[in-house]
Amino acid sequence: MKRILIGTIIVMMLVLPSLSVLGFGYHHERTYDATTNTQGLFEEDENVTIAISQAPFYLGINIDIGNQGITTLTDIKWSFRAKPLISGEGNVRRSNFVQGTIDQLEPDETTTIKLRPFRRTTPSPIGLSITYMNASVYVGDNFARTSARANLISFFLFGFRETYLDIKPDEAYSKLTNGTFDLVIDVVGLDIYSQGHLPGAVNYIWADGTLQSEIPNLDKNWTYLVYCHTDPPSTASAQALIDAGINKVYRLEGNYRAWVDAGYPIET
Repeated sequence: MKRILIGTIIVMMLVLPSLSVLGFGYHHERTYDATTNTQGLFEEDENVTIAISQAPFYLGINIDIGNQGITTLTDIKWSFRAKPLISGEGNVRRSNFVQGTIDQLEPDETTTIKLRPFRRTTPSPIGLSITYMNASVYVGDNFARTSARANLISFFLFGFRETYLDIKPDEAYSKLTNGTFDLVIDVVGLDIYSQGHLPGAVNYIWADGTLQSEIPNLDKNWTYLVYCHTDPPSTASAQALIDAGINKVYRLEGNYRAWVDAGYPIET
């Protein structure tokens, strides 16, 4: 097993730089303004863009933060988080969470945060997993966030794809109460769903194919919250919505148990 892992790393060291030079890159950007960001709104003159892109030769990650507004922004806080796509499967070390501050950003200016494997202050992930990543930027109480998933082998990140956004119960509850979600989907089996579920949640089961059959009928312009009782069904379901061309997909981090533990209401 050790020889196979070493051999795989050597192959990646030889092949991935070649692919990068040929132009196989990834850049995913989300712009948040008063029409798209429904919590912690940026005003019209404070629009911010944040993007995750793969670094040259797949050695790390770039986070591009841009000021698309008309006023100078100051004290801009940013953060980056990485974890195995399905909790408990795979390993991500060193940079599970990285954060910093940008002192000032002028209108039409973009700055790049470079996360690299061997930097102490801004390290990129090291490990072996399919990795979920999100990057956030805060200006006061306002924020923007984006996410991506990628294959992580040693310190190489490749195969980037767009993915859903994980949100914690407190943020999910806030969005639920202010009407952000057009549909909440519980993908657990019916017998468990009937014992308790989030208010207004519909039951489209992942395991028996119900969700897959319903996806073509879902409005691609809606905003969705997806959850289950364990990670594998909820991550697979949320990704299935993204892969179907639905852009606004959130997954409840910690699933139903985290919601209940936080003391938020349920229905039976």
